[in-house]
Amino acid sequence: MIKILIQPLARAALAFLMISCELQTNWDIMPEGEFIVADCIITNEMKVHELKLYRSVNQLNKMPEGFSGVMVQLSDGENVVNFEEDNELPGRYLSAVPFMATAGTIYRLTLFYNNKADTAYAIASGVTPLEAINIAASEGLFRYDYQQSTPASMTEVYYDWSADTSYCKQYGACQASEVFYSLDNIDVSKEFAPDRQIILFPHKTRIIRKKYSLSEDHQRFVRSMLLETEWRGGLFDVEQGNVPTNFHYGVRGWFAACSVVSDTTYFE
Repeated sequence: MIKILIQPLARAALAFLMISCELQTNWDIMPEGEFIVADCIITNEMKVHELKLYRSVNQLNKMPEGFSGVMVQLSDGENVVNFEEDNELPGRYLSAVPFMATAGTIYRLTLFYNNKADTAYAIASGVTPLEAINIAASEGLFRYDYQQSTPASMTEVYYDWSADTSYCKQYGACQASEVFYSLDNIDVSKEFAPDRQIILFPHKTRIIRKKYSLSEDHQRFVRSMLLETEWRGGLFDVEQGNVPTNFHYGVRGWFAACSVVSDTTYFE
């Protein structure tokens, strides 16, 4: 919530073709009517879950505003959980009660707004155990060495080096995070994507990993989003297009149900 990290549903990206010189490319952004962008993942963790709703933007680098005044309901066919808007953060909706999603159950998310209603469905699949953690030396510090796995999954990695005050000052923060994906496909754009920033950390860092299952449909959404964002700007960009959505009546974004496993490592 690749978080993750990434502006979902980016309408345009700036691409650079690096061969022997740098070529400037101008993108024509076609504005369209305003719509809601949803970001919601429920998991098998017993907790208060959250949903984020944003107003769409049609300008590069413009921060989206939260979309307020939506009535949100989640149902598993027998039980209904209402979500209430956070008074301090417009567009953030929290479940009225803690709950946990169950693998194999079909969940329906319904949004009521402006005399309209939209729905999305999700079903959680199982998740495989986390792989053994690999840490490699790099530039006098250390980095997390992510290992691809099957089936498809998303892994969030959180770093906390607050025990090292000098590195906090050097880095400009005491925490950082990044997201990794293992997808069941082969993409030239992925293989030749621009280099991503590597997060380096010192000794005395706490590392928390959370691995999420990805259903087949959720994986297709993630792949499309990455083609429009993180993988764009390499040698083999694909033609731009709309990122898919599992809402049915105009809302964009994705509603997902995921199984999660996590662990914590204290790197001494």
